[in-house]
Amino acid sequence: MAGPSAAPVSVVLPTREWTVACDELAAQTTPADEFLVVCDRRTDPVVEAAAERAATVVVAGEPTDCSAKCNALAAGLARAAHDRLVCTDADFEHGDGWLDTVRRRLARTPDGHVLSTAPVLASEGPLGKLLEPSSVIGVARSVRFDTGVWGGTIAFRRDDIDLDAFVGDLRRTVGDDALLAERADGIETARSLVREMPVDGTLRGTVARRVRWTRMGLYLDPGGIASRILVSLAVLLGTLLAPFLTVPLVTGVAAAAYAALGVRRWTFLLAVPGYALVLAPLCYALFRVEFEWGGRRYRWLSLYDVTVLDRGEE
Repeated sequence: MAGPSAAPVSVVLPTREWTVACDELAAQTTPADEFLVVCDRRTDPVVEAAAERAATVVVAGEPTDCSAKCNALAAGLARAAHDRLVCTDADFEHGDGWLDTVRRRLARTPDGHVLSTAPVLASEGPLGKLLEPSSVIGVARSVRFDTGVWGGTIAFRRDDIDLDAFVGDLRRTVGDDALLAERADGIETARSLVREMPVDGTLRGTVARRVRWTRMGLYLDPGGIASRILVSLAVLLGTLLAPFLTVPLVTGVAAAAYAALGVRRWTFLLAVPGYALVLAPLCYALFRVEFEWGGRRYRWLSLYDVTVLDRGEE
C-alpha cells in the first residue's frame, strides 16, 4: 500500500511565460498528480506552450484588488482537486527531485503546519550583491528556527488551513506567503529546499522589491522590521566604534550562513557595507506605498487595501 509520501499532489504555478521551471515540474509530476499553470490572459505565451506539455492552464483574469500573483494563486487553489497542495514560482530552477523532496517532507509535517523554505537572492548587479549577505544571514536564521515562508516553495494539506478563507483573502492583498503563515499553526522550514533565486540587482528593481517586502512586514510582522533596523544600526555603530571586532565578526557570521546553506559565492565579504547600506532602502520603503512587480504597478495602503495602478502590457 502506498505511503503518504506517494499521495498525489496539485502543483499550482503562476506564470505568464513557459520557463525552465515549467519543464522541470512537468517532468517531475506523475499521471496521478495535477499540474496547474495559472496565467492572467488567454493570450499569454504560456497557454500555447502548456498545451504541448502535461499541464492544465487556468486563466485567472486581470487582478482588480490584489496582486497578479495572489490573483493567480487564488484561481489555482480554487481549481485544485487534490488534498495535498504545492505552490511554487517559475523564476528559479527546481532541480531533479524537488517535487519528491516536497512530498516526503510534507508527509512528515505535523497537521496544521505549512512546509516551506527561504530563497537565496542571487544578483550580479552591484546593489544586489551588497544587500545579499544580510539577506542570506536572515535566510539561515529562518531555516534554523523554522520561521521562513517563501512563495516559491509552499506545501500544505487542504485541512491544514481554512482554504476558502485564504483564497478569498488572496484576492484582496499582495503578500501570499506571509498571509499563509498567519493562518497556519506552525512552519516547517526545509534546508534541502533552499534554492538560489536570480533577482534584478538594479536600483529600480531592488528598491521596488524592498518596498513590497517592507509593506508586507509592516502589515504582518512589524517586529521583524524593527529588528532589521536595530541589527543594521548595531553593525554600523560597531564598525565605527570597534571596527577590529565588528568587521571580522560580521563577516564570519555571513561566511557561516553561506556555508550552512551550501551557497558558494564570494559576496559574504560584503556583509559589513551591505548592512550599512540596507538602512537606506529600508527607511525609504517605510514611507513608500507604491511599487512595481511583474510589469504592473500597485498602491498598497493596508493589508487588504490594494489598488492596481497599471495593468501591464497587453
